[in-house]
Amino acid sequence: MDSKLFSFIAAAFTSLLWTSLPSIVITILLLICTCLIIRKYQHLGCFLLGLLWMASVGHWQYYLQLSSEQTSQPVQIIGKVSSLVIAEQNIRFNLNVTQLDGQHLIFSKTFRLSWRDPAWKIQQGQQVKLLVKVKPPHGLANEAGFNYQQWLFSEGIIATGYVKPHVDNQLINDAKTIRQSLLNQMLAFELPHSSWLAALTFGYRGLLQPEDWHLVQKTGVAHLIAISGLHLALVASLSYVLIAWMGGGLISRFYSLHYLNLHYIAILLTLFSTLTYSALAGFGLPTLRAWLMLLLFSTFFLRNKNLGAKSLILLSLTGFVVLFPLSIFGLSFWLSFSAVIIIGFVFWRWPVKKGGFSLRALLSGMIKVQLCLTVLMLPLVAWQFSYISIVSPVVNLIAVPIVTMLLVPLCLMAVICLAIKPDWALELFFLANLMVSYGLKFLDFALKLDAAYFNLPALPPAVWFLVFLFVLCSCLPSFWLNKKYLWILLLPLVSHVITPQTHTWQIDILDVGQGVAVLISKNNRVIIYDVGASYPSGFNMADSVLLPILQARGLSKVDLVFISHGDNDHAGSLPQLLKGIQVTQVLTNQDNCQQGLDIVWQGLSIKGLWPDNALKYNDNNGSCVIKVSDTYHSILLPGDIDQSIEKQLLDLHPEQLQTDILLAPHHGSNTSSSIDFIHGVSPEYVIFSQGFMNRWRFPRQEVIDRYQRYNPLLFATSRSGQISFFVEYNSAAPITVKTFRNDIYPYWYAN
Repeated sequence: MDSKLFSFIAAAFTSLLWTSLPSIVITILLLICTCLIIRKYQHLGCFLLGLLWMASVGHWQYYLQLSSEQTSQPVQIIGKVSSLVIAEQNIRFNLNVTQLDGQHLIFSKTFRLSWRDPAWKIQQGQQVKLLVKVKPPHGLANEAGFNYQQWLFSEGIIATGYVKPHVDNQLINDAKTIRQSLLNQMLAFELPHSSWLAALTFGYRGLLQPEDWHLVQKTGVAHLIAISGLHLALVASLSYVLIAWMGGGLISRFYSLHYLNLHYIAILLTLFSTLTYSALAGFGLPTLRAWLMLLLFSTFFLRNKNLGAKSLILLSLTGFVVLFPLSIFGLSFWLSFSAVIIIGFVFWRWPVKKGGFSLRALLSGMIKVQLCLTVLMLPLVAWQFSYISIVSPVVNLIAVPIVTMLLVPLCLMAVICLAIKPDWALELFFLANLMVSYGLKFLDFALKLDAAYFNLPALPPAVWFLVFLFVLCSCLPSFWLNKKYLWILLLPLVSHVITPQTHTWQIDILDVGQGVAVLISKNNRVIIYDVGASYPSGFNMADSVLLPILQARGLSKVDLVFISHGDNDHAGSLPQLLKGIQVTQVLTNQDNCQQGLDIVWQGLSIKGLWPDNALKYNDNNGSCVIKVSDTYHSILLPGDIDQSIEKQLLDLHPEQLQTDILLAPHHGSNTSSSIDFIHGVSPEYVIFSQGFMNRWRFPRQEVIDRYQRYNPLLFATSRSGQISFFVEYNSAAPITVKTFRNDIYPYWYAN
């Protein structure tokens, strides 16, 4: 049975590597083939069944997508708010839509919406009628940073957008969920660390700030602030003990109840209590995964069937792939099950010796599990987050028992008291708040220690897989293999860490939405042209795009930052960039980034072609125009200049304007990219840096038509994501170009 389950799971997991979905015809052929062979060749049949299941899920998701008409104009929807909402302005929430433009949907669709100034306080459970402008799921696509589009897919969200002010927007039903009501009651206490208590108690992390995330991630305790399998296991244990203790006392007093099997009753009531706890966490996928495993274990236990750890894990994986197939495309799934498998490996490799309970044995087991979790999870964490926390094992050794054995039970007792005795709830939450306060001081102290963590350059998955094999094999018994040759597995890691001097320089036009950010790098050094936008919500392109890429490349310093002009979409993220990394010099169009600039950087020539004086022009026309080149190849970066400045540049620098790569002026606006300018530049590659389905409709079709007269290769960051050019220094060799969506990360679920 286990081998058949493994075949199904392995086939389902191959969908992570598909660059496109099998066609409908191939899917039907898979179905026919599976039906014909599954009886005689069961393992192959289970494998084909896994392929068929994931292909069907993919096509179903495509079927749920909105039509082009529904995304090109505002639509009226009716639905129920499915996510917790706290803020009263600039809110973001998920809505399960049941009616779209007057048409009732057979299957509800999940929209993720924002509302700048809501007409009423949005709360989970409310039924609302709204006029919205939506578009298909889309996110920034760069080599590092959070993949928002893949996350939307894994959550089953089929559209994002915003609510438009309209007289027909109305609250149909104000029935709030119990979870929302309890959270509101807790927040009404106005405790200093209510954001942390909301995460620990209700799984709501929307109140946590970026610095909070930095603290828990770098100290390795991020898994403790969200309701997860660890918390559910604690609730299950406490529930079973309390039910058995109370039930035992009750049954012992009444002879007529002696026939009851207290053990079975305790297990069934524990399943119910943990399901209630999962509801408190909003049925988050980590808790559902843990509850599914608990349900399987309890079912087989009650039926007196022995279910080993391997079978339990395989059955749980199969159940989750069938029930929640999209979750395998999210990182949370892999972190959770990796932790479960590693814990199982630890108890297999170092089994608990039979004997009476002792504190020493408990501490020894905790230390063993925590160290193995840290070491064996290290390759996965380093691959995904490009850092290693040195203090994580010690911090977790102290934090895990305190959070799980003291803080979480205290918060649960406080929640129960909210419905019975609010005064008691306040006292309990106050005590929990005090514990959080001391815990944060401890984490802050740990983070400030020398070498508490260190960043790593991004390495290929294959390298980290070999590192994982090295660690795993090192933990296996000596008689299984000869360990003296294991160091060979680390050679790829060493070869990637050592960065030799190269003869290639690289240009990366980053996907920063409606804005510009360009990296030019050579020999592990970098310069930047424009830094993208920053928004009132706190979201900015430095923290979400630039800094993650620089960290992933192992860079700790930027030599030069050029700011073309002061518009937010070009310069907005500069303060966050300067805060996050050392920058040697910033040049703007108000000072040094002007006509006459002449810098040689690692053999590359950087020349300023415009403006002569930025104060004489508006923001766009005062843009700093620079050309970066070696002997054979170059890129022209013109900011947001319009056709009047293009004409002046043609008069001033007719020969210097010719280039291989052109960042289209003003994102492809029709006020720029004149025919004469395009002819004078004669680019081989043209890139439009603009936002997906932006309201200005950049690049304009007229501009595209003008460029196509000269047959350059056209790229748009909204479609291709990050666009990278690899240029052989002082060589006539052709330029190599790669795009994130087509070459680096071309998988169907992320595009």
